[in-house]
Amino acid sequence: MRTLLHVDIDAFLASVEQLRDPALFGRPVAVGTGVVASRSYEAKVRGVATAMPLHEALRRCPELVVRPGDARLAERYRQRTAEVLREFAPQVEVCSLDDFYVELTGAAALGAAGADPAAAALALCRRLRDQVRAATGLSVAQGVGPTRTVAALATARAKPGGICIVPAGREHAFLAEFPVVDLPGVGPSTQALLAAVGVTQVRELWAFDRELLQQSLGARGDELWLRAHGRDDAPLRSEVLPQSISRETSFEPRGGLVAQERPFLRAMLAYLVDRAAAELRRQRLLARRVQVRVDGIDGVRGERTQALGVATDRTDLLWGAAQALLEGLLERRALVRRVGTALLGLERCGVAQGQLFAAEDQARRRLGAAVDALRARHGFGAILGQGVGALLGQVPTGRHGFVLRTPSLTK
Repeated sequence: MRTLLHVDIDAFLASVEQLRDPALFGRPVAVGTGVVASRSYEAKVRGVATAMPLHEALRRCPELVVRPGDARLAERYRQRTAEVLREFAPQVEVCSLDDFYVELTGAAALGAAGADPAAAALALCRRLRDQVRAATGLSVAQGVGPTRTVAALATARAKPGGICIVPAGREHAFLAEFPVVDLPGVGPSTQALLAAVGVTQVRELWAFDRELLQQSLGARGDELWLRAHGRDDAPLRSEVLPQSISRETSFEPRGGLVAQERPFLRAMLAYLVDRAAAELRRQRLLARRVQVRVDGIDGVRGERTQALGVATDRTDLLWGAAQALLEGLLERRALVRRVGTALLGLERCGVAQGQLFAAEDQARRRLGAAVDALRARHGFGAILGQGVGALLGQVPTGRHGFVLRTPSLTK
């Protein structure tokens, strides 16, 4: 029988802030700009919730400490946590910013054959929790079960910092009392459709035929049936080809309505493209499309995408496309509070042909590799890329580059 471990870092971004500043331990902390991206458990018990507007969070908890967060530092904590998990089992799937699946089926760490599976899993989880704490200072909640859904819901029961184990054969009894909205993939629209026919609990969903759910909800219906019955057995994807690599950040609008301080916006986008391109090369990927997004202070988002002539990981080519997209987006008369870029249409290096082997292209790629090597040794801030000069003196810098408000961290 399969054994899966799901690990979730408790209050991740808020915990990172508490580790940065020990004076924050025991105090209500929120990370975010505009809305709460993460909050400590001290803030949770005072009524602060994720996705809540910060002004509402401060109304509910006037003593709340609000920090913008440090995405690069959070990424390093996430990577170190993944390294600890791989010491217990080689197959680890990094799902999002703060959660992981670990394939424990047949793992030597579970002990000798014949050992009680639940006791062996509990011992492993305790060792893992201690090692993550020792390596990072972070607290993790852990759930063990035979499927993804059961393991993830077990983790939800274990928060904060606990361990919940669902033995094989107990999936139905465990899932029965969960609200159907807790199942992965059930959003507001699916929840509303199910509520309309009287389904609010997982056990009520069992009365529905699998084929009927497929007809009603398509592929999502079949996935929902499998999850509700504890039968979603998709293998872990240790080496998943990401759909995109994106970086974005927000800031207070600068300049007047006409000027918009375009040099600042161009420089910010240039820096974000540089960060995204460096991650592209780190994962040995190429991108076929570039997307640029800007959010105005009026809440309207502009978004444009351009296909490239050939898949590339070169910062200069990606920046050239992004710059042209930005100029088109800035034609709208509204101050900008957020800018971001996404590299799309990703593929493994070695797939593209043609220009990849031209002399100029090879020279540019060697230059990029040299810059990456220096940054790996001395920090990203050791070499500032083309076009970021307007950020100097406007945005604080550190060893790892400009210190931005919490941007997205995507796979």
